[in-house]
Amino acid sequence: MTRVLLLSRSVHWGLSTAVAMWCLAVLIGRRAIEIDLSFPPTKVVVVELCVVVTATILAIVTRSRFWAWDRVAHGARSRAVAGVVAGLVIVLSVLCVPVVVPWLPTDAAWTWVMANALVLSATVLLLVPLLTPLLAGAVVTVLWFASAIVTNVAPGVWLPLTNYRDQDGHWVVATVLVVAAVVAHARTCGMTAWTHRQS
Repeated sequence: MTRVLLLSRSVHWGLSTAVAMWCLAVLIGRRAIEIDLSFPPTKVVVVELCVVVTATILAIVTRSRFWAWDRVAHGARSRAVAGVVAGLVIVLSVLCVPVVVPWLPTDAAWTWVMANALVLSATVLLLVPLLTPLLAGAVVTVLWFASAIVTNVAPGVWLPLTNYRDQDGHWVVATVLVVAAVVAHARTCGMTAWTHRQS
């Protein structure tokens, strides 16, 4: 039965998608986008955008094909699978960061990017049950870019994402978001009735 639930979520296609996105991250993830609205300029690394895109695509690929049945069954198994798949999507998305590390200079700090990646991927997954996966990814992309602008214009404002100047990842925020995303998927089996009608 668990195998059927996993197949209904196309986990095998999800793994293939993740590998493709890791390759893309290796190719473009080391680049940075510079926001220069005030001095000094703020840089955001492209690998964070790769994480958001990966989480979005994986959320689309691994969404339940038997959602109505999962909801009617009220079974713990389908809810557990939904939570596990959400956690797996977060992990696979975040792995875009370590695959880039071997190509970075040896003294480059990157753990703060890992914390940002957790925040971004978990936020996508947290929004997926409430919005559609594509809309969730779009919202997080806009928020990611907006946070870079805020950091550049008002560097003293606290944000859940860290930048080059700070380099101190917000691990507590990341952990809370990951737990919230997994719980949201377990409670809703991955989507609400409204998002099911939109898909």
